[in-house]
Amino acid sequence: MAFRLQVQESFLKAIPRIARERIDRVVESLRERPKASGGAIHEARKNLKSLRALLRLSRGSINDEVRFRENFLFRDAGRSLSAIRDPQALLEALEYFNQRHRGNSEASTPKREAGLAFIEKLRSEIERNLVDGVPPGDLKKLLRELRDARRRTAQWCAGVLVKQENEWEVFVGTGLRRTYRNAKRLVWQFEVIDHLIADDKTWHELRKCAKALGYQLRLLKPIWPGMMSVLVDEIDQLTDHLGDANDISILREKIMREPYDPLGTQESEEIRRSLLQSLDRRKQRLHSEAFHLARFVYAETPRQFERRLAGYWRIWRSQNQVKVLRRPVEIDGQTGRQQGRQEILASSPS
Repeated sequence: MAFRLQVQESFLKAIPRIARERIDRVVESLRERPKASGGAIHEARKNLKSLRALLRLSRGSINDEVRFRENFLFRDAGRSLSAIRDPQALLEALEYFNQRHRGNSEASTPKREAGLAFIEKLRSEIERNLVDGVPPGDLKKLLRELRDARRRTAQWCAGVLVKQENEWEVFVGTGLRRTYRNAKRLVWQFEVIDHLIADDKTWHELRKCAKALGYQLRLLKPIWPGMMSVLVDEIDQLTDHLGDANDISILREKIMREPYDPLGTQESEEIRRSLLQSLDRRKQRLHSEAFHLARFVYAETPRQFERRLAGYWRIWRSQNQVKVLRRPVEIDGQTGRQQGRQEILASSPS
């Protein structure tokens, strides 16, 4: 199933169900044979990020200890895969400048050829650092941890007390406001200090916050698909710009770490400096475009944004029969079955 709510599904059921499906997809990607490809690793990391976004969204319904434990597990799992994905991202960033250099309409010159040779040298060094899959021992441990986490999803919302009138607030509202607020503060900082002088760490933090919001809105997409699709697309464009800018920052750091050759010619240093300047210009453009989008996405206050979506959800729910929990539930940790559950049906208006 998609990362979204289903018709006639309560949040109490949706959150564990979606978590299990995301974990299953991570496991499926990592078990690709003969070994997980770069694309499969990329998909696994995206699904791990969506799981962390789900935990943030449902923070009002999940015990802090449980939420922290699962968040750290998914975070560490993603980091263990970064050594495989990150060099691929650097190669993609470098290819952009390689194509621009080759597409230059000027006739071939020694300087142009030297520039291409420098890019090719960087490519070779990055390719030497490519990691060919997850070590078997690490993979086995990671898969076991993910399967254990899957079993625990049945207990995520155990004991939560929800009345019909505050279901949204408990399962969504609290977390959605927090996610939106974290990015809103960063956008405000950019407006105050000038986004062009903000550091890479702050931009990267905005990207993580926007990514989380994008995943959360995908879950809520069914409440108004047309409107939500537009907003998700804008957030995707925002995070794509910030992702490309982050790759450029990492590539720039790699170039700066290249040992200085005292025997190198002045021309070779000019080539190096020229590439760094191209990277800086490209990153600045990406940041400016991202800032423009972010001001629209985060134009509202966190409360206004959350209340607006809550209104859409109530209209959507009123058109369907949705089960709403009236009393806390007891969940069998072995089977994941809910015991002693009492629910009522919110009937559609005539």
